Amino acid sequence: MITNDYRNTEYCPMLENVGDKKKALEEKIRSAHPRQKIMYNKVHNRNTIFNKEFCSIYNCKCAYCGVSMDILPASLFEVDHFVAESLFDDKEEAGKVENLVLSCYQCNRNKKEFEITGEYIEKLNTDDGKIANIFFRDEKYYIRIKEDYIEDETINGFYNQLQLVHQTRRLDYLLINMQGLHKKLEGTVQGGRLAEAILTMQRKRNKFVENECVM
Repeated sequence: MITNDYRNTEYCPMLENVGDKKKALEEKIRSAHPRQKIMYNKVHNRNTIFNKEFCSIYNCKCAYCGVSMDILPASLFEVDHFVAESLFDDKEEAGKVENLVLSCYQCNRNKKEFEITGEYIEKLNTDDGKIANIFFRDEKYYIRIKEDYIEDETINGFYNQLQLVHQTRRLDYLLINMQGLHKKLEGTVQGGRLAEAILTMQRKRNKFVENECVM
């Protein structure tokens, strides 16, 4: 079963009230650190409770591709400036929590300084789910561009730069599906066999990524 939001399997919770939760987090940071101007500096630091709370707002999943901390270590997740920092007049404005999203290493490093501007700030909005109106999962778990946007240069630029069509996106989605099913079957014979299959799949996934890096 493929959900309407390409980032989620049937076992994944949906994002809820992300904007409100991010506002509350920023208020908490300002209360604890009145002199802190750049919120990014507190949120991206993995050693702070603020980073953990930020990750939980996104259900510990990449806002762009949907990969989860259930299958990748937290060290492979970063805090990204949704609208590139270079497009702001100062770091304080760019670093507000409302402009930050949780991203896996692969998406964040590929995205780099990709410019999301104008109408695309709304169209590619990860927090309210509008990005799921642009992309979908096909029956083979590939992330695809929906027909209405197939010729949109900016959407294609975003899609290609983040390498959303990459094979790892399929493997990660499959692994998240398997993890979700495993939680339902935990303690059963089937669950034990599935756990072994998950470990095998994770090894293959990691080896595939290593080979890609060498190439």
